[in-house]
Amino acid sequence: MATSSSLTTKLQGISKDLLNNPIFHSKRNLIFTAVTTALSFPLLYITWSDYQNWLQLGRAGPPHNIFGYLISRLLQPLKASRFDTSFISNSRILKKIGPVGERAFLEDEDVPERKGPRPEVCKWILPQRQLDQKAGGQKSTERFETLIRSLADEKPDKLSVRTSVLERTGPALALNSSVQKHPGAYGTMNEIAHLHESEGSLHVCLSPPDAKLVIERGWGERFGLSGSIVPVTYIMVYAPRQGEEEEEVKIVEGIIRAGVKFMLGEEA
Repeated sequence: MATSSSLTTKLQGISKDLLNNPIFHSKRNLIFTAVTTALSFPLLYITWSDYQNWLQLGRAGPPHNIFGYLISRLLQPLKASRFDTSFISNSRILKKIGPVGERAFLEDEDVPERKGPRPEVCKWILPQRQLDQKAGGQKSTERFETLIRSLADEKPDKLSVRTSVLERTGPALALNSSVQKHPGAYGTMNEIAHLHESEGSLHVCLSPPDAKLVIERGWGERFGLSGSIVPVTYIMVYAPRQGEEEEEVKIVEGIIRAGVKFMLGEEA
């Protein structure tokens, strides 16, 4: 027993000396650094590739650089469920919007079921863009620009066209600063709708019943920050597709007009 105890004591002493040896610590730190570096390379590569893909969306919203990308990633936990329309039965939300929030400015026949699958939309919260089923070029874009300018011309004391404050690019139809807004019209920097010229989709602020109809009929989805930074009924409306443009442009035009009525608090 004495021999065994003595051996144990010696082994403990050797172990203690080894752990206290600077050479051991140096090698251990070197191994730890090497392993950490090796593991970080795949993560850095994935992040860099993700950043490069994000840049392909173009200039809009956040700065078009690494800082804008980081902002988008940091806001990701706030992302709203794309097709969630439970806001229609949320009494707290409806009360905040006020009586105009109960009005529908679109009829069922104004928004028929959209044919085919929804477009693929990018995974990043900012900016929100379609990746396929894009609009049919400059003609479609010009038609929407003409529409929003004509709407502004109809009510110059209430509406105007400007470069979007939210997107920092592209035309936006907005309330004039002199307009007295109802509670549901706050939170969009006075913007009713703005156009994404790169692919033809739009963001529009609608009344809760209209937003529900548009989403459930397949014509749009919620903006990622709707219900947190912007109103819960701030939605993305998909671009009219090539080959279906004439019919689909009319439907989208009707949605924009409904957004105008809602933001102005007009009667349906």
